[in-house]
Amino acid sequence: MELSLDNCTYFATNRLARETEKIAIKAYQPTGLAPTYNYILMTINELKSINLQDLSQLMGIAPSTMSRFIKKLEIEGLVKKEYGWRKLDLQLTDKGVRFMPSVYKCFDQLGILMSSYFHEPNAKEKFVELINNKFTLFEEKSDE
Repeated sequence: MELSLDNCTYFATNRLARETEKIAIKAYQPTGLAPTYNYILMTINELKSINLQDLSQLMGIAPSTMSRFIKKLEIEGLVKKEYGWRKLDLQLTDKGVRFMPSVYKCFDQLGILMSSYFHEPNAKEKFVELINNKFTLFEEKSDE
């Protein structure tokens, strides 16, 4: 018997998100931070400096939620706010910079774990590209 859930985009994508979250939590466990915090740190590290609004938009997280995430990273001593004329930028602290090798090690471990679910070379990369492309279509449609 086929159920409504079997052909439901909403259910399928949420189910996938829950399962990948479990895998990511396991991979990032050595950092002591939830996966989202690690991606915030990687993004700030790779851009060197970014304001909260741009970071929120880039990651698809509400500014108020991102502000709470940043507050925790500030308390941990990993992120600092740099105040400039009419702007506020986020940067890694020295401690944050020293912390990044462990974050990237976990990121690499997550990649290995996720690749193990795919049996063809580059299948994981193709899957991520497909999801990102479809997300872009959904995002454009919701802006109409």
